[in-house]
Amino acid sequence: MPTAAQISPPSTRRILRALVVDDHPLMVTAVATAVSAMRLFERVDVAGSFPEALALLDGEPACGLAILDLHLRDSSARENLDSLRELHPDTPVLVFSGDESLDNITMAFECNARGYVTKSSPMSVLKSAIELVLAGSSYIPPEAVSVLGASPTSAPPSEVQALRLSGRQDQVLRLLLQGMPNKVIASRLEMAEGTVKAHLNTVFRVMGVRTRVEAILRARDLGLL
Repeated sequence: MPTAAQISPPSTRRILRALVVDDHPLMVTAVATAVSAMRLFERVDVAGSFPEALALLDGEPACGLAILDLHLRDSSARENLDSLRELHPDTPVLVFSGDESLDNITMAFECNARGYVTKSSPMSVLKSAIELVLAGSSYIPPEAVSVLGASPTSAPPSEVQALRLSGRQDQVLRLLLQGMPNKVIASRLEMAEGTVKAHLNTVFRVMGVRTRVEAILRARDLGLL
């Protein structure tokens, strides 16, 4: 198991810190080195377990991105994602996993991941995904988009306006698209968690979707991401 380490990229510095979490020693080092070479972060930390990742996330400076292997030996994938989004809602999570199943890709987005890249993807895809997430958008693998039946084209302005969301519903949707779990949305908007769920039910109905991942895809089609 690797211990916490820091790999500093040369020269250009932008986002303060990224964290790569993977329990395979060679993989975590390789990914951290590749991410460092992208020159998007001032430094890239690594963790070989979920508890180690939480300890690093609690440190300084603030972490601008967590790149997480989905299946760590010491913990549950869903519990890890839920914990990260609840304890560190301002740190976007990008899953980088060898698991290519649609069920687990969907699960990751339902747990508020901001992107999902399979380990069979070229490094250029990981870089593009990181850039999208840092820009406030989401990255969904093309195979997941096609299976879920989302259109790659943007809807006209009239369709966006036709959503007719209330101010609070729009605020809830915007925070959902930032990867915030219901509990955090409730805290940010100073409303009960049950009220957030009610708003989301209305938003999903208006958007014609049933799940968070479908909402993300629909938002992208509407030009909201």
